[in-house]
Amino acid sequence: MRLPRALILSALSLALSSAHGADLLSLYREAANQDPAVASAVASLQAARERVTQAEAANGFAVGISAVANANYLDLHVRTLPSAQTDRAYLAASVQAYVNKPLIRPANNVAIEQANAATTISELALQAAQMDVANRLSQAYFDVLLAQDNVTLVQSQKIAVAEQLAQAKRNFEVGTATIVDTNEAQSRYDQVIAQEIAAQNELDRTRWALRNVVGRYEINLKRLRTAALMPAPIPANMEAWVTRAEREAFAVRIALQTLAVSEYDVRRAQTGKDWTLDATANVTNSQSTGSSTTALGTWVNSGLIGITFNWPFDISGGVNARIREALALVDKNRNDIEAARRTAGFNVRQSYLGLTSGVAGVAAQQQALKSAETTLASTKLGLEVGVRTNLDVLNAQQQVTQVQRDLALARYNTLLNELRLKAATGVLSEDDIRATNAYLTD
Repeated sequence: MRLPRALILSALSLALSSAHGADLLSLYREAANQDPAVASAVASLQAARERVTQAEAANGFAVGISAVANANYLDLHVRTLPSAQTDRAYLAASVQAYVNKPLIRPANNVAIEQANAATTISELALQAAQMDVANRLSQAYFDVLLAQDNVTLVQSQKIAVAEQLAQAKRNFEVGTATIVDTNEAQSRYDQVIAQEIAAQNELDRTRWALRNVVGRYEINLKRLRTAALMPAPIPANMEAWVTRAEREAFAVRIALQTLAVSEYDVRRAQTGKDWTLDATANVTNSQSTGSSTTALGTWVNSGLIGITFNWPFDISGGVNARIREALALVDKNRNDIEAARRTAGFNVRQSYLGLTSGVAGVAAQQQALKSAETTLASTKLGLEVGVRTNLDVLNAQQQVTQVQRDLALARYNTLLNELRLKAATGVLSEDDIRATNAYLTD
């Protein structure tokens, strides 16, 4: 069997990705192509575009043909004249071709403008869905990396604690240490085993969370480069980011466009008081084999050309009620815009502060790791010369592991906050994913 070339290339690409480790950019492209939320937004956009076509069609020509055919039977008796009796059956049929064209219909014109404004909302919703994929994928990706780091750190700690436990047992056997040291080492070893089980469970959970975004289970991911320098925000001005977010964040832009759509609702409601003018024309052919009054067959051709004028009066108050309803929704949408701007500003400030503190935190954690490693080396030396205990070494080892975990978390959170900052501002794109992807390595 011959497989399609595209299928072969796709399989080769997936195989190479698995062999060398999937990266953030390749997984983003996969997720964006199959994400249900994106697919839903695409379908909504297509539906919105079709509504524009429908609105435009309301101003076009309406052309059609109608036909009617009837079989008729008449049985007529006059009570006072028994001889006056009619018993007749006849056929009648007619065919009509018609053309109608709105000339002046303000509601149709407003409906076209409103449909175009609603299409813009769908376009923005699609872009927001694509950006949300990038956010969810980045979070899931770095959650997996952090979970992998935790497993690695716990396993390395288990090896170190196992060595300390074996040494404590040897020292106790030769009489150079008490049973207390052995018990403490055994307790630490049991704790590390429990931590390893929890860390492995967390790794499995994060991998399934990543699978939920990408659509497939991936265990081989590219890791963050150890020497990667954490990015600082550009521009380094929080209020500049806030101002941009209040103008360009997707939630704000969608709220603004929703206000525009609701303002068209007001105009459509107001057209309920406007007069309309339509042009109409039709041609009819009617034929029959008789009628209720004669048995003679007939045929008739007729035509009509004219205009129809209509001017409604709002006697019941329904139109005014619809106008007031639309105006109230306009006020609601204005308040929604303000709420969206405040939320966008808060999200930007939160991400900006997280990014700037993260950059400083990574540097501090790197220095703390050097200090913890120095302390561990000194403690091991002290144990050899008899001025430190086995418990001191275990505590120093635990401190190194904790700082390594904190450093990894700080680095991942810094990169995530950079992406969140751009997402909150409404400018996150594939180029930003590509830039973050450059921090990864096999």
